[in-house]
Amino acid sequence: MKPLIRPSLSALLLALCVACGAALAQTETEPVDAGVESAGRSIEEILPAADDNDPWERFNRPMFRLNSTLDRILLRPSAVVYTRVTPRIVRRGVSNFFDNLREPLTSVNLLLQGRPGRAAGSLGRFLLNSTLGVAGILDPATHAGIPDHDQDFGQTLHRWGWKRSRYVVLPLFGPATVRDGIGKGIASRASPVSWLAEEHGAEYSVLYGLDARARGLSADSFLRGGGDEYLLMREAYLQYRRCQLIDCSDMLPDYLLPDYEFELPDIDALRNR
Repeated sequence: MKPLIRPSLSALLLALCVACGAALAQTETEPVDAGVESAGRSIEEILPAADDNDPWERFNRPMFRLNSTLDRILLRPSAVVYTRVTPRIVRRGVSNFFDNLREPLTSVNLLLQGRPGRAAGSLGRFLLNSTLGVAGILDPATHAGIPDHDQDFGQTLHRWGWKRSRYVVLPLFGPATVRDGIGKGIASRASPVSWLAEEHGAEYSVLYGLDARARGLSADSFLRGGGDEYLLMREAYLQYRRCQLIDCSDMLPDYLLPDYEFELPDIDALRNR
């Protein structure tokens, strides 16, 4: 059996910039829990302030700088080369392939969350894309109207009652919360990408990381020249993550919409809030 890089350095660092990229992308979210009444209320009234959850800032900032340095000297250059030498259609197929490999874990999480119908739908997406979609390289499930429910173990823990969790910057993994960090650990052990790497070689992990980092290249300007990059990353990650945990799609601020022309927020105002 070939040695496994689990996860690869690229895969571990993907959250560093993908979090910002995801914050600027349109994402399907889960419906509000039964006890949440959102009508007539602002997003600030429903969601807690981000900086209430960052008591470990003295640890998080050095870790953020370390991750940023590793990304600058290794991850981003590798992703740039990958996008330049790989045709777009091939990159799309690679992204589809890895997205499809996430469907079994999504199905498990939906089942653990008490959503058997959606779990069956995710499993159906996986089976359809794995067969008619040529091992997931194509995405006939989307064309067939089967929705993509992106759910992870952190969201499952939230649904089980772990509502608030401290912000932490993980070594190599990047921004997370304690709850979501535990979820990432579970996912890295159970991921089909890890199984592929164990059986067929670590190049699958490396390709997964390259694909993930390449998807975040368009969001790099989010941090560049923005003053306190740590605050920008924290605010972007926590707000986006909270909007994954409950359905706030109707209350998203303009800068989280895909067609918004982004302007950097006032860092002094964030720091003194």
